[in-house]
Amino acid sequence: MDENTLVKQVEEYLNKRREDLTVDVDIDYSSQDRFKMRTIKRLKYIFDLYEKHHKFYNDFLIALRDFLLVFRTSIHLDEIVISPNNAFSINKDEYSGKYFASYQLPAYVNETFVKQVYLEGYHASRLIDKGYDLLTDPLVYSITGFSKFKTMNQKLAVYGALNTPDGYTTLVSLPTGGGKSLITQTLAYQSTGLTVAIVPTVSLALDQVRVAKEIIHTQNADEEIFHYSSGVEASPIINAIKNKTARLLFISPEALIKNQRFADAIKTANQQRYLKNIIIDEAHIVVDWGASFRVDYQCLESWRRKLMMTNPGLRTLLLSATYERSCIDILKDFFATDDKWIEIRCDALRHEPRYMLIKAKSFTDKKRKMLELVEKLPHPMIVYVTRPSDAEDIKSYLSENGINNIRTFTGLTSSTKREQLIDEWVNDQFEIMIATSAFGVGVDKSDVRTVLHMYIPQNPNAYYQELGRGGRDKLPCLSVMCICPEDTTITFNRINKKVLTTEKIIGRWDSMYNSPLSIRIGNYTNINTSIKPKYNVVDEFDDAPVSDTDMNWNIYVLLLLRRYNMISIMEVLPQNDNYIFVVSINDDLLRTNDSVLQQKIESVRTQEWDYYNEAFKQIKKAISQSGKSCWSEMFYETYDKVSEFCAGCDAHDEAIEGDFYEFSLKRPVTQPVKQLAMDQLALFGPAYEMVVYADEKQRVSLIEELQKKRLSVLITESDLKLNEGTSASHSGNSLLVIDCSELRDLMSKSCYYYVSGLVAIVYSGEEGDVYNQLKMVRQYLSNKSFIRLIHIIKENVYFESLNKVFTDLIDGPVMPINVICSKEGGQYV
Repeated sequence: MDENTLVKQVEEYLNKRREDLTVDVDIDYSSQDRFKMRTIKRLKYIFDLYEKHHKFYNDFLIALRDFLLVFRTSIHLDEIVISPNNAFSINKDEYSGKYFASYQLPAYVNETFVKQVYLEGYHASRLIDKGYDLLTDPLVYSITGFSKFKTMNQKLAVYGALNTPDGYTTLVSLPTGGGKSLITQTLAYQSTGLTVAIVPTVSLALDQVRVAKEIIHTQNADEEIFHYSSGVEASPIINAIKNKTARLLFISPEALIKNQRFADAIKTANQQRYLKNIIIDEAHIVVDWGASFRVDYQCLESWRRKLMMTNPGLRTLLLSATYERSCIDILKDFFATDDKWIEIRCDALRHEPRYMLIKAKSFTDKKRKMLELVEKLPHPMIVYVTRPSDAEDIKSYLSENGINNIRTFTGLTSSTKREQLIDEWVNDQFEIMIATSAFGVGVDKSDVRTVLHMYIPQNPNAYYQELGRGGRDKLPCLSVMCICPEDTTITFNRINKKVLTTEKIIGRWDSMYNSPLSIRIGNYTNINTSIKPKYNVVDEFDDAPVSDTDMNWNIYVLLLLRRYNMISIMEVLPQNDNYIFVVSINDDLLRTNDSVLQQKIESVRTQEWDYYNEAFKQIKKAISQSGKSCWSEMFYETYDKVSEFCAGCDAHDEAIEGDFYEFSLKRPVTQPVKQLAMDQLALFGPAYEMVVYADEKQRVSLIEELQKKRLSVLITESDLKLNEGTSASHSGNSLLVIDCSELRDLMSKSCYYYVSGLVAIVYSGEEGDVYNQLKMVRQYLSNKSFIRLIHIIKENVYFESLNKVFTDLIDGPVMPINVICSKEGGQYV
């Protein structure tokens, strides 16, 4: 990318000496180059808008400022006159006649951080994989063509998912930008069948489909990989499912639950065992959003349970970047069947955000500061607020100050409007989004440079999820919180309203359970969630239409009772704009309305309140200690599997990189281990290990034969070419290729989930190297009932210090290579 040529072309376009300006952001640029190209794209779009409507003059200056600072350049403008006293620090060099931008930031803004976001003086944080072997195996290579993983995190996440046994649920955490989509792609093509990937937004579904079709090696992508949303013709997808040609479907929970045609098609595919995997992307949304405006996420528990009754081998994958402690417990309660639960935890704090807390003296001062921040900080920018009314107020205030190319996105935004806004946002048609928490999760806009919070979130998790919309391209971004003294009280009052009183919980439950609209069939009760409570007090529900208030609070009560196992939710039935919850009562106290029930509900309510209150105290503590203690400590305390990391905050400009040397896997994965089959055991007879002599030319053929016998792990220090040119077609079995350092790190956490079954070790190097490899393998893997070892060595090495040869140290037979590679195979000799 020739930046000088680009700047010249932009200058010509703005001066109307060039008819068009082609900006291609889809080319495989680096993150920095893609951000720069999108900066040009936004400038072109707003310039064209300004040419038609001069009310967009200030919006044009915002985009021009970003362009000048990102490219660190200056340009002539022939017809556009910019006042020397403009709010955007765009100045004219009287000598050259060119316009340039300077930072001229308010004193309360950290200029070092802003410069880093504009890529000035920016150096990527030190990421280390300790020289790990990132080679893929024939399975991953045949599906995607990838010969290497991006990181050790991705390698462990992908193989952790691929190894999921039938009927199990695997929860995977992988940092944003870590290549999580590869999990979905490889799972879908691991074996013949259908994988349903549940995603939160249309834009994410579209992007996932596009990437999958580019990456997956198949001749029939258009007949195998689909997404569904409103406006998409359903018939081709339904037919592909019926004809068993569909392999991967991206769909929202709403479409999955409410569209009867899809419900029937997937039910049939499941009965025929054609449905293999359910993947829930951004799985924390099930907890965070499911209890409010995305109720269908909570429907997934009962939907999946019904499928499992017919198809107990169905696998479930839950994917996200980070999980709060309580979120893990709820997801496990929802989706683990008979404790068939696996956690692959590669959690890590984001490396991109630079944190700033700005304290205003009053609400008026806060509005003034907000305007300065919108004018001077890098874009694209998300401004987060508490309520829909706040979003509209800020939009009006910015409009009064000449900034008009902005949008609002709240819980009151209609579904159709949401899709339109997300498309416009992703396609760079505006730079400032004012939003409540209803916006952001799963929206695939990678280059958001500033996330500005104009309120105090209720807890660090909610805050972290929102600020995490920035810097998804792995480049620096700003997380700025601008607050005034009254904001603490406002947030506390919102928490007060978030947990109903004991009387109201009982009142709503009693009104629903004893209503004539709630039909009882055997042990089940069909709860109609539209029922109004018997008390007359109006309950407010944040960021949601007033018409949905009673339904939302009723659902809140049902989910509260479900979380504390007082009821089971057997099924959720959408009914127009309402939901029928089919429940069974686990605690007979709910059939009464006496003092004992009140005591029980009061206990439940107290636990809920304590959770919200303690979480709010964490964020209050961070605010009170800002400048003294690291801002990201609240996230370190919230997410129990992360290491310390902070790219910079009010307490320090330099990065704290506590995760620099840590192993990617943050939690032991000891179970389940692979079960050895009779044909595998027959190779060894009564022994646990064997030796096979093979030179460099024979090793690849030997390993291909062992793969046919479902070899699960290959330990090697040599660069074996197992992928390119291999003739062995994969059978759905993955092969984890690791070196001794990876083995040591995995075994330090007893991760036999990864290292079990048939394990081969290829020895190389001098006598001392071979002995050290053998010593490590014997230390960790010998005499395990769930492991059989195949030692592959060129010759019978003599260890002078021991006065023994290699085979003297092996308690098993020496097998001729022709026996392993023979057509019959499996004959013990």
